This record gives sequence, C-alpha cells and structure tokens, in this order.
Amino acid sequence: MDYLPLFMAMIYFLAITIIFGMIARKKTRSAKDFLKSGQGFGWIMMAFAFSLLPLGAGNTLSLWESAPVLGASVLWWAIVAGGLFIPVMMMFLGPIVRQSGCNNMPEILEHVIDVKFGRLNAGINIACWTGIGSAETLATAAAVYGLGGHRLEGVLPGSAFVWCTLIALCLVVLYVIFGGILQMAMLNMVNAVVMIVCSYVAVGMLGVWLAANIGGWSGVQAIFDEMGQSHMLTAFDFGNSALWLQVIIPVVVLHMTACGISQMMNQPFFAARSDEECRKGVFLAPFWNVMSSVPWIILALTAFGISQSAKFQNLLPNLIDNPDAAKLGPIELALEALPAPIIGLLMISLLCATLSTGGPMAMGNANILVNEIFKKGFNPDMSEETRFKLIRISIIICAAFFAVPALLNAVIFPVFLWCFSFGIPVFVIYIMGLKVRRNTTAAWITIIAAYAVNFWWTFAPPHMIPGADLLGGAFSLNMYPVTIVSIVLGVILPFVIPGGKPAFLKGKGFEGSADRLAG
Repeated sequence: MDYLPLFMAMIYFLAITIIFGMIARKKTRSAKDFLKSGQGFGWIMMAFAFSLLPLGAGNTLSLWESAPVLGASVLWWAIVAGGLFIPVMMMFLGPIVRQSGCNNMPEILEHVIDVKFGRLNAGINIACWTGIGSAETLATAAAVYGLGGHRLEGVLPGSAFVWCTLIALCLVVLYVIFGGILQMAMLNMVNAVVMIVCSYVAVGMLGVWLAANIGGWSGVQAIFDEMGQSHMLTAFDFGNSALWLQVIIPVVVLHMTACGISQMMNQPFFAARSDEECRKGVFLAPFWNVMSSVPWIILALTAFGISQSAKFQNLLPNLIDNPDAAKLGPIELALEALPAPIIGLLMISLLCATLSTGGPMAMGNANILVNEIFKKGFNPDMSEETRFKLIRISIIICAAFFAVPALLNAVIFPVFLWCFSFGIPVFVIYIMGLKVRRNTTAAWITIIAAYAVNFWWTFAPPHMIPGADLLGGAFSLNMYPVTIVSIVLGVILPFVIPGGKPAFLKGKGFEGSADRLAG
C-alpha cells in the first residue's frame, strides 16, 4: 500500500500519454504538423489546450508554499491568470499570433522589430523558460518523492530524489514527444477534467478526517481564530497592502508580460483553425484555471494551522519546527489524513497541472532551438525530415536542462519572479511595435536598461537597493523597477529617437513581411 499512490499515478500517465501519443502520431507526419497540427484546432480543444498552460507549479506548489505567509490571498495568482491573462490572450493577442503564419514568438519579433532582436529573444526565451521549467520539474519530482518515491531510499543507488527527478523528466518528455501540439491538446482536455475531479474528491475526504480529529472545517477556523490570524482564511482582505503589492500587482504584470510573449503560452494559437476558434472558449478556460488552485491552498492552510496549534500539531509531527514545512505541508497532510487510493488521485491531480505546463515548455524551447538557432543560424536549407527529427531530439535535450536547476533550487516563487521579469521589456516593445510605433534603437535601449536593472535588483543585497523600503518593502521585488524602466523607456523612446516607423499592424502587417518564413 505504501507504493500504491505512486503506482496509480505512473500507470495513469504512462497509459494516457502513450495512448493519446500514438493517436496523435498517426496524424503528425512533419515538423509543421508537430508544431501546428495543420492549424486545425477548434474552440474546445483550444480552450483546454490553453487553460492548462498557466497552471503547473505556479498554481500548485508556488501557491501552497506561499500560503502560510500570505494566506488565502495567494488565490489571486489564479484569479488574475484565469480572469485577466487568459481572456486577453484568447480575445486579442492570440488571434494576432495565429494570423502571423510564423513558427514561434521570436520569429514574430523579427518581423515587428528586427531580425537581431528576434534572435536575442530566442536565446532569452530558452534561458528563462529553462529556469521556469526547472521549477515545474521540481514540483513534479517533489510530488513523486513525497507521495511514495521517498521509499526508494536505500532501494536504488544514490538519492531517491534524484531518481524522482529522472521520473519527472521522463513524464515531461512523454507528454509531447509522440504527437507534439496535438498530443498535448488531447492530454490537456482529459487531464483538465481529471485534475478537478481528483483534487476536489481529496478535499472532500480531508473533511471527513478533519471531522474525526479536530471538529471539521470549523475546527480549522477555530485554530486560526486562536492564533489571531483569521484574516489568512479570506482571499478578499483588500485592506492588506501585501495582497496588492506582493500578489495581485506582480501577478498581473508578470502574467501579462512574460507569459504574453512566451512561446510556450502562445503555442496553441499557432494551431488554431480561425480567430473565432481562439475566442469561443474564453468563458470555459478561466473557470478551469481558477478552480484548479483552490484545493492546494485549502490543503496548505489546513496543514499550516494544524502544525501551529499546540493542541493538534502532533497530528502532523513531521512539520513541527521543520524549515521545509511550507513546501511539505499538503503532502504530509495527505499522507496522514487520506487513504492510499485518494492520495493516488491527489498525486494524479498535481501531476496533471505540472506536466500540462512542463511538457509544452520543453516543446516550446525545442521549437525555438531548432527553427531559430539550428535552422536559421547553421543550416538554412535544412530539410523538413531533418527538422522533424531534430525537434523530437531537442525536446529531450531541453527537458534534460530542466534537471540541473531543479536539483539546486529550494524555493519556487523567487524563480518565477526573476525569470518572468525578463519578459516585461520584451512585451512592452512588442505591444508598442504592433499597435503604436516601432523604433529599433529604442527597443534595444529599453531591453538593455531593463535587463541591467533586473540583474541589479535580483543580486544586490536589499540595503544596497535605492528605495527598497518604499511601498512597505515591496519595491525590493525586481519586477517593480523593471516594469517602470520598461514602460518609461519603451513608451517614450520610440517617439523621441529618430528612425521611428508606424505600428506594424497599421501597415500590411505580416502579409507585407517579405522575409516571412513558410511552414
């Protein structure tokens, strides 16, 4: 029974990835099919393919890790992602991506700004999303380890967590390796339903355990009341400045910018059948995104409250004075409170979230690596057959690069903040170039200045950062100064520096790009 949750999850994902992978593989005969699926996605497939992409460690491990500090207000990560980012992408930015006819986001930037700027973004995109991919791999490995993999200690040579990381990497690769974007979309459609059902069943079973041990959910409320922290159980504590400055504003900025320009998030739009198919599922996708995070926040706050209660903390002895209690809380609670089959369902739910992000992330990096670096940089005459083979090989390579940071990073949330911040100036430049005014010199000045500030704010000690005590200390978060620099320079310089041109979409747009690549 100790291995049952792990076996359940492995059997489920091996079965589902291979079955749908083989179905997708029969319809995938070229690199273009692998990356765009003949631009045949209808609205249902688009809605589910896209709604699961922003999940991953962001809507699961990152939130439960932050919940003991910020309380239920971390739910705003999912509310903003589902209620703002997803609708904006599906209604406005996604159709532009579909219309471009390009292979990836760096190629779009080549048209909007210039070729060198697009190539720079190709390298940055791979580097940043490798960092974020490591967080997804870490979350997947942690799930495998905590819910059964830890029992491999002494059974296999070396660290059990290393083996769990290798298992995680194999699952990431299997998610997309057979049929590319079509395989990912079909898996996301199934996993979206499985994820919601399994996680809420687990929360329901947790309620049964709580009723028998601490007086039910009202007992959890009583624990927080006794601690004088009742506010932690509400997501609508709008008088709390930390809610605005450390959750809502950062999530709005980082999702809209870094995710708006990323290859991984935009991948489904390259495969959409029409602009209308991009938009139709806008009322379905946000619901799934928001609802997916709620169970993990409930588990995290419940575990935190019990571990802090002098009366009940012995129910979770492994969390007492444990520096990793925030990371381990939901897992330890599940191991203590839930029967093995329900733990297996909970693990499947967590892996549905992390793999639906990690797999497409590896595919997005592979897309850029092959098309923008290998093909354009080294072999412009590359055959379609070679490109098809290289994309699959590159998925394995890109996933392998997730492993090194995953074994070194201890905290997920800072990884997101730093890596996402690299997308802020690119997004400002992209939107200005599309809709307002283009200026190549201004674009380069903006991105160099913003990246310099990003490194400074990230690696300088807090006392060395001017204004770090402003806004209750929130200004020490790198995304604030990076956003200010990006907006001020990115909006003003295109009008000030000579050589500016009208907005890209005010001309012939992608239709008038003579250097546009086919396929």
